Amino acid sequence: MYKKLIIAIVAVQLMISCSENKPQKESLVVMQKPDSIPVATAISFKDVVFDSPDDLTCGMPVTAGVTDSAHYKGKVYGFCAKECKDEFKKNPEAYLVKK
Repeated sequence: MYKKLIIAIVAVQLMISCSENKPQKESLVVMQKPDSIPVATAISFKDVVFDSPDDLTCGMPVTAGVTDSAHYKGKVYGFCAKECKDEFKKNPEAYLVKK
């Protein structure tokens, strides 16, 4: 009889201790999608053949790194930065004459 009583007491204690250690509900973490992805991480230019070996705006070699490109008159030009591409787009012919 004492064995059954001891087993019952131990079982009750285990149930009580287990209920106290229940993991709390996981909280939901909402992450916002960025408005824009930097071009350098979104596009890989490693297999692109550019018409000019240099950034036409600043003169930097495209082998040093291209983060943007432009298509003009059927040709592809690489630029080191968006600002260089934007400058080129204002007057492409002026930059092509310098080439």
